[in-house]
Amino acid sequence: MNLLAFVIAGLVSGSVYGLAGVGLVLTYKTSGIFNFAYGALATVAAYVFYFLYFQHHLDLPISLLVAVVVLGAALGVGFERFAERVSQAKLSMQIAATVGVLLVVEALATILYGPDTLSFPQFLPTQQVRIAGTYVGVSQMVIFGVSIAAAGSLYVFVRQARLGKAMRAVVANPELLDLAGTNPAAVRRWAWMIGCFFAALSGLLLAPSVELNSSVLTLLVVQAFGAAALGAFSNLVLTWIGGVAIGIGSALVSGYVNSTSILGGLSASLPFVVLFLAIFFYPRRHEISARVLSVRRSSETWAAPFRVQVAGAVMVVGFLCCVPLFAGFRISGWTVALTYVILFLSLGLLVRTSGQISLCQATFAAIGAVAFSRLAGSLGLPWLAALLVAGLVAVPIGALLAVPAIRLGGLFLALATFGFGLLVKDMFYESSLMFGRADVGVSMPAPSLDWLGIGTSTGFYYVVLAITVFCALGILSLNRTRLGRLLKGISDSPIALTASGANVNLTRVIVFCISAYIAGVSGALAGIVLSQVNGSFYDPTVSLTYLTLIVISLGSEPWYALLAAAGLGIVPIYISSGNITYYLELVFGISAVLISLGGFPGMPQAAGVFLDRVGRRRSATGAAMSAMPPEPAAWHPMQSPAASRPSKPAGAATIRADALEGVQGLPASRPSKPAGDILELRSLSVSFGGLVALDRVDLKVPQGRITGLIGPNGAGKTTCLNAVSGFIKCPLGTIILGGQDISHASPARRARLGLGRSFQQVQLCDSLTVEANVGLGREASLAGANLANQIFAGRAERAEVQARVAQAMELCGITALLGCYAGNLTTGQRRLVELARCLAGSFRLLLLDEPSSGLDSNETSRFGTILKNVVAEQGVGIALVEHDMSLVMDICSY
Repeated sequence: MNLLAFVIAGLVSGSVYGLAGVGLVLTYKTSGIFNFAYGALATVAAYVFYFLYFQHHLDLPISLLVAVVVLGAALGVGFERFAERVSQAKLSMQIAATVGVLLVVEALATILYGPDTLSFPQFLPTQQVRIAGTYVGVSQMVIFGVSIAAAGSLYVFVRQARLGKAMRAVVANPELLDLAGTNPAAVRRWAWMIGCFFAALSGLLLAPSVELNSSVLTLLVVQAFGAAALGAFSNLVLTWIGGVAIGIGSALVSGYVNSTSILGGLSASLPFVVLFLAIFFYPRRHEISARVLSVRRSSETWAAPFRVQVAGAVMVVGFLCCVPLFAGFRISGWTVALTYVILFLSLGLLVRTSGQISLCQATFAAIGAVAFSRLAGSLGLPWLAALLVAGLVAVPIGALLAVPAIRLGGLFLALATFGFGLLVKDMFYESSLMFGRADVGVSMPAPSLDWLGIGTSTGFYYVVLAITVFCALGILSLNRTRLGRLLKGISDSPIALTASGANVNLTRVIVFCISAYIAGVSGALAGIVLSQVNGSFYDPTVSLTYLTLIVISLGSEPWYALLAAAGLGIVPIYISSGNITYYLELVFGISAVLISLGGFPGMPQAAGVFLDRVGRRRSATGAAMSAMPPEPAAWHPMQSPAASRPSKPAGAATIRADALEGVQGLPASRPSKPAGDILELRSLSVSFGGLVALDRVDLKVPQGRITGLIGPNGAGKTTCLNAVSGFIKCPLGTIILGGQDISHASPARRARLGLGRSFQQVQLCDSLTVEANVGLGREASLAGANLANQIFAGRAERAEVQARVAQAMELCGITALLGCYAGNLTTGQRRLVELARCLAGSFRLLLLDEPSSGLDSNETSRFGTILKNVVAEQGVGIALVEHDMSLVMDICSY
């Protein structure tokens, strides 16, 4: 066995992975959008070249020019505009948008050229030369040379050329680049053109070795994700070297590892192993960034009245109960569609409720199916017991995948879950641990339902329907518990939730475990319907389609799950066309792209008013059709607490007047003098690389007084607050809160010790009402780091939270906004809601970061009055960062 031959083969393929990874990193760094459709761009270039050169016999230079240069430039211009449009959307929408492009490309390629692999002849020289006793193809030498020349040229260009330096600058500070006279959009456009050029070139260089298949080629270029991970998604040189290392490693594994062993799939899955491990151990960043603190306001918070939703649910369940009357031989397809509803409920809990991204839901389903087969078949457990335990098998996997969510979250979590799914498929699907041989699979024993007297298929349909209804009711109930509010908080503003005292890491583990359990159950149920399943039914790449569907489906739970399941499961059983799957992918992909560009259409006002009338909702105000209180001219939410206020909007929760009595920890009478220093900083220092932001800061903040921290922009005021509250790691100095050293405590721990915080960019949970937002100030700390407390709230705790909400909102003068959604409030209202959330918590010290930002002079004056009332009535200490010197001089003691 010639070692050099495998090394050379690995160098060639790895250089292409590195080339693709370099282009991917360039576009990600300059735009902030990770392009999951990057492999699809390579696929487009390969098909265009095939069309021009092999089908229409154009000259090679012309075909290469069109397929690589012209197509790369056109795709770059289009993707720059596309990325700019979706950059302000939520991360789930950004990922779904690029995945939508991938689905469109794959579907169109399959519809136009068929699902079979096409032969892609070698267009490079086929001669061979002998090197050190090994024959090396000239084409291999050309591929490696082109890759290293392109990657090296880009490195020199970025370091030396003016435009290259501008690309580096647009990553660090696009606003400053704009002020210097260079258009950041134009710089990003050039970066996208270069990145798409590299993608197109990679597709042409890979196609002869894998031939022309849209799915295979797309995934092969996706292996560039592993190279990008080794380059920390930022370093171009390390990315190219990482691609080469992956290529060599895969080639050596394929040559020296027995293909029939469990490690036989390691060669194909090595890039995903690297991707998962690199992200798993990727260094955690401790600094708060402006990108993390940016809050995207909710565009649509209207929901149908409760009575309308109940009536709709009854009609849907009634219809589903009648399905066996007309389904006939399609009853199995309807049953599978119900399992999709369960699967989409599990994914929606992550994506729609908590804002987490999972691209391995199909893998959870596969694990549940295999576990059920072993438990019910080999071990002979009763059917229902085997089903319940099968879901539990997926739980530790969900907990494992929660680690990237805890450490990094966001995009890296999506990449980690996607890499994990592909890893499991390549290494374990065809092993004895899971499905075994692809043509055999595993047996899924069905329960005996003869006692129902309606046939096994129909009986099992009703069993699955009952489980589906139970899961839907369970998800609805969970969303109305403390855990549900915490999950909404993680989705909208994890920073606010952490600053209020909740351990969001534990919350993320909980939701991943619940989602994995439900997905495992759905996979087992789907397998039972088919009686014999193999890994192809649980293809992990289908998780991309799942995410797209969950993002584009309208409505809240369970409506989005029903719509997604109908599109994926019902339509194919009534349309017999062989290409229906690809046409559906095309529709899903186009829908994702259009929605990401234009947003959800929203409920028409006339329809909303009609449904409100049908549901006997008196006013849409309380449901956030309009967040403004009645008669706004007669009352302003910035008025002092003593001012008159309108009556509570319809739909707002009732708070008992006596709820404030006897609640432990509520503020007592007005303190006569300060109770000493509540906060002390000793030689606090913070550095970002070589930049010293804070240099040996000594500061004391007394309780019962307002201390102002002033200075010009860039002086380090916000950095100081971030360091005190724990959102920046402080290697030097000491932080004393109430006599206790909290220098190494987590932000949530500091909050539970009495440190409250507001932010320069208001951090609210826009999908929750004002009442729920204010309540999180206390409820988050009650949840803390305790598993039971995060899920359940006792009656006494609910009463305490209700009392604190009433008092805080009364003090801030926002009682009329009780039932309004936070996403629809004005800037002044949002500032007061954030302050009320701090007052609802058991905080002895409040850190307020530019609380008057965005307010006019009258609102600022009223806000200052409220702060003085807060200190007078609650005796808390306040450390205030503010640029409005009139406000500072009016309310600050020091």
